[in-house]
Amino acid sequence: MSKKSITLDIDPTIMEKNMRIIKENPVEEEINKLFASVDTMPSKLVKPTPGFCVKTFTKPEGKKVFVNICLTESIPCPRDITNDELMQILNSEDPSSYRVPMSIGEGRTEPDKSGAPATVYDVAINPDFFKKIEKDDLFQTFFLTVVFEGLQDKYQFEIDIQKYNILKNRKSIGTLQSHRIQVRDVKTCKDAMKPPLIEEINEKLPQKITEIPDIKKKEIVYRLRREPPTGEIEYLLAEFMIPAAVELKDLNLEVGEDRLVLDSKGLYDPVDFFLPCSVDQDIIDAQLNRNNDMLSVKMPVIH
Repeated sequence: MSKKSITLDIDPTIMEKNMRIIKENPVEEEINKLFASVDTMPSKLVKPTPGFCVKTFTKPEGKKVFVNICLTESIPCPRDITNDELMQILNSEDPSSYRVPMSIGEGRTEPDKSGAPATVYDVAINPDFFKKIEKDDLFQTFFLTVVFEGLQDKYQFEIDIQKYNILKNRKSIGTLQSHRIQVRDVKTCKDAMKPPLIEEINEKLPQKITEIPDIKKKEIVYRLRREPPTGEIEYLLAEFMIPAAVELKDLNLEVGEDRLVLDSKGLYDPVDFFLPCSVDQDIIDAQLNRNNDMLSVKMPVIH
């Protein structure tokens, strides 16, 4: 994984819905406790197996791009939903609530069928979810749209999303590359309740957090914002409301180059999402302030 910063925008409709109101403190208090960050996450190299290959084109150049959809059981599966549930989610005010865990590899040049050079990307997903998109046209269309948008966001180029086809006689172009995957428990599609999140963010995010209805589930509410709000990003700031009943010893924070995981030993649902740009794992600053029960995680962006 190359250390290349990818500037994305911040969508307040995604971020703000995950955050309850934070009461403003008129006096800035001393930080009571230092939250220990983890600068490296357990990971392993996995070699995925072929699934199918998609050919599409860049816009406006019209250059060929191949996407190898490949499989590894080391990628978690999204929660299993029906077609009706997917349609309801896509038509809702927050379609980003359904996430598909995937590993997007680096681009490389491979010869196509005619021997001409073409750009190839490998995208690894869970084998159980692959079986679903193979059989279901709605999920397949949804999934490929997510893949194309992920490639565009990560590598800053435009894909002709309406112009693609799945190759019939080739499952992959070139040799599939190994992916470095974080070591964690991987659930099947039927068991998966909370998939890792692929966050899309827009450039402007209100500095003041607005109040939303109380959340009945045992979830740690949070938001992710960029600093400064406009221009080149200097760092990402993740803020979590930590209930008073959760002690420091119960918290486990892991920050990878492009992913954050916060666990509370089962007291609350884990928070697990991908970051919109690469951050420097060596200088993560995480602090828990018990004056307002907020955990702040400052993550400098790699340029």
